[in-house]
Amino acid sequence: MKPGWKKVWTGLLVCCLLLGSFGGPAAPAAAADEYDTLRIKWESLLTGEPGYHTADPDIAAQISAVTGAARTHWNTMNKTAGRTALWSDLADWSQSATITASYSRLKSMAAAYGTTGSELEGDAGLAADIVSALDWMYANAYNETKSETGNWWDWEIGTPLLLGDIMVLVYDRLSEAQKANYIKAIDKFCPDPAKRTITPTITETGANRLDKALINALRGTVGKSSTKLAQGRDAMSQTFLYVSDGDGFYRDGSFVQHNDVAYTGSYGLVMLGDLAKLLYLLQGSSWSVTDANLANVYNWVEEAYRPLIYQGAMMDMVRGRAISRSESEDHTAGRSAAVSIVRLAQGAPQDKALAFRRIAKSWMQADRTFANYYAGLAIYDIVRMKALVADTALAPAAPLAKSHMFAGMDRYVHHGSGFAFGLSLFSSRISAFEYINGENSKGWYTGAGMTFLYNGDQAQYAGNYWPTVNMMRLPGTTTDGYAPALPVNSKHYLGTKSWAGGSSLSDAYGSAGMEFSMSAVTGSTLQGKKSWFVFGDRIAALGAGISASDGRRVETVIENRKLASGTAALTVNGTAKPASAPWSEAMTGVRWAHLAGPAADSGIGYYFPAASTVQGQREQRTGSWNGINSGQSSAAVTNTFASLAVDHGVNPTAGSYAYVLLPNRDAAAVSTFAASPTVQVLSNTAAVQAVRDTAAKAVGANFWNDAAAAVNVDGTPWITSDKKASVTTVEAGKELSIAVSDPTQANTGEIRIEIGRSAAGVISADPLVTVTRLSPTVQLTVKPGGTLGRSLRVKLSLPGVIGSAADAYVRDGSYAGTNYGADGSLAVKLDAAGYQRQSYLRFDLASVTAPVTSAKLRLVPAQTGMAGMTNEAHLVSDTAWGESTLTWNSRPAAGALIGSWTVPAAGTPLEIDVTGQVNAALSAGGKLSIRLSAPANSGADGYVNYASKEYGTAPSRPQLLIVP
Repeated sequence: MKPGWKKVWTGLLVCCLLLGSFGGPAAPAAAADEYDTLRIKWESLLTGEPGYHTADPDIAAQISAVTGAARTHWNTMNKTAGRTALWSDLADWSQSATITASYSRLKSMAAAYGTTGSELEGDAGLAADIVSALDWMYANAYNETKSETGNWWDWEIGTPLLLGDIMVLVYDRLSEAQKANYIKAIDKFCPDPAKRTITPTITETGANRLDKALINALRGTVGKSSTKLAQGRDAMSQTFLYVSDGDGFYRDGSFVQHNDVAYTGSYGLVMLGDLAKLLYLLQGSSWSVTDANLANVYNWVEEAYRPLIYQGAMMDMVRGRAISRSESEDHTAGRSAAVSIVRLAQGAPQDKALAFRRIAKSWMQADRTFANYYAGLAIYDIVRMKALVADTALAPAAPLAKSHMFAGMDRYVHHGSGFAFGLSLFSSRISAFEYINGENSKGWYTGAGMTFLYNGDQAQYAGNYWPTVNMMRLPGTTTDGYAPALPVNSKHYLGTKSWAGGSSLSDAYGSAGMEFSMSAVTGSTLQGKKSWFVFGDRIAALGAGISASDGRRVETVIENRKLASGTAALTVNGTAKPASAPWSEAMTGVRWAHLAGPAADSGIGYYFPAASTVQGQREQRTGSWNGINSGQSSAAVTNTFASLAVDHGVNPTAGSYAYVLLPNRDAAAVSTFAASPTVQVLSNTAAVQAVRDTAAKAVGANFWNDAAAAVNVDGTPWITSDKKASVTTVEAGKELSIAVSDPTQANTGEIRIEIGRSAAGVISADPLVTVTRLSPTVQLTVKPGGTLGRSLRVKLSLPGVIGSAADAYVRDGSYAGTNYGADGSLAVKLDAAGYQRQSYLRFDLASVTAPVTSAKLRLVPAQTGMAGMTNEAHLVSDTAWGESTLTWNSRPAAGALIGSWTVPAAGTPLEIDVTGQVNAALSAGGKLSIRLSAPANSGADGYVNYASKEYGTAPSRPQLLIVP
């Protein structure tokens, strides 16, 4: 058949099969015809749909690449009658990978045979050699009489997937006997997509299950078996379901494979690709997927995949051992996701399809790492991806704004303006890393709190990052630089601690943390508690309780960044550090630092809340991919790195650190921030770690123990928790949002949370959260059982707050003529003459609209002499007294009793209902005056000093809380 005509004939055949007889209405197709339809459809996916433009430069380049690879394999293939292998470099049949690699080369040759525009399209000689090779492989390497040796994957997934594709590509050259033979081999090693053939007790899940579902669907297509097609389709349904442990997708968007490894960016990509392929093949046929849970798949694009891709790069923290493969760096993996999502869009509901295409387009347009984005893509995908770019009516998706804890796989991600931040943790549920078959041999610390910062330096984690970075000094980690020489193959490197997770709110705020011990990973005694708090573009990192007893020096690596330019400027406290490697310096009194990037949107600032000693280093490092993956090249590769670290010394017992990352700021902006920081460390102990950001009016806190503990803001308790928990609060306008989680995922009881302010009402609350009190403080009861670490959120409305316009206390006796209006206290005491004290407050209600639903006077005792005292509030009709002139002698008379109360402990707020008095004042001048006094003499210690409007801590000052 002449080049080009095969595709034309294929297109005509598809039309005939779909439309029935020429010129008439569609007639029911015979079963065999429908199998042919599916086969031709699959061939189009492999080699391109009929009608593509072979002169398009990107398509022409791909045709040339396909042809060149095929010629190379064809020319080097052993075609002699007595051959013992098809290729001399693939002759070790004790290695199961030899079988898969041989079929991979045959598929490459078959692809050229079926590609329109290739010089080898329809080449009879090529086809004959392919079929001869298939027969040889069947007779000698892969048939129903063989037993599995080596890696089960080669026998049950790798080889049968390739064989199915090859059978489609050279279908017209195969006899019925040959098809039957090859199918017998497939049926031997992949008879049931739900089961591991070599170990039938293992149920296949996730990507492995879908690989096998695809194998069975293709086997059903080429073997014309409805049963096998249905078997492949039905095996998909299990993967549509959410899981609560082990492999699969979690409701929070996590994806786990191998039971405890975060794998969205590797096995998850295989799963996404398989889903897209299977749906492409089956939808519209007699074997269409009708499972209602298919809707979950479409949700995963935005819930599970999109948050983990930044400007086209799939984050390495979810790629497991795939980071050790040179051919699959982060942007290549991200492009693979984009291709699959575009494929998935073809059969998705209309709204989802539009969203998918917009997302893919945004990644394509943002990604600057490819010399040609289309190079290496299949022709089928080149056509579709180019169509996205050319579609001027299709707007790319806006950059993502999201802060999210993937509690199911111990990963945290935050997308800010012009950057993304990733955090890789481990626990007793999730492995620190994975090492299998020589891959990822130095991954020990990749899950031990490694931080990833993505910005305009798009090649940061590409360009040979992993073989050259010091894998014992990864950014964000606390390390003693120790690891065994080689990991144990397939070992699950779980931690011994369960506290790993966090809480997040809206799109910009979150808290994350990890209690870690390296004992079950590297075998060292190193342990501690690490937290990260994200407030927009400020990322605070704290460490506490860091200890070890192995005689090794321990450090926390703040940064270890690959430099696009080896001389990128590092500025510390305004002083430029040496720009050439090697350089090392222990810098004292560091308050801020800045590392320049290759572009304006790639510089990073570092702020230290307390002046710190920081170890700086600039070094050139050389390594090889073989050094982290035994199957990779030994060729030397080199990069230059700049690092910053806090040295905890040898055998620390209570090491700590605190620093703030400031993405995308220049040195001047970092210096300005350091002079007037918005980030404040509230607590950094082994009991509680907490940070406040005044600009965001946000607080994050991680509670490490099952014991009541409080975080104070300006000397007043703000967040109190009685159990291990992560809590994030944000005030915005007249709303207070709270997120609480149980990062241990082990609490089947309750967590009691108290927030140190009043609320007016509940706007929304997770069903597992009960608001038990709104004032004088907010109290919540949280039931986290079964939530798998999910953030449980509450949103409360806040009352309007009016501070006192004037307040003062007065004293009798020799002090009767003294004014105390400037004092920070409002004293109350009933005692003998000369020792009595009363206090007055006045509020201006001009901003209040009458009538109000609720009004409460909020007071905070700063000091109390004894417990159990009673105080009172009386209405004062005179509202003209002056704060700076009021004395005992000039004090106005008190009127009706408003209320009385038992004085609480110092620092504990109290509230008095003054709704009636406020409404009355609103109709009579708009001012409210109140006297505070004691009704009984409690002796020398019967005093109370309430905070006045001059008190140093603003939240403790008198407030009138108004609910309209």
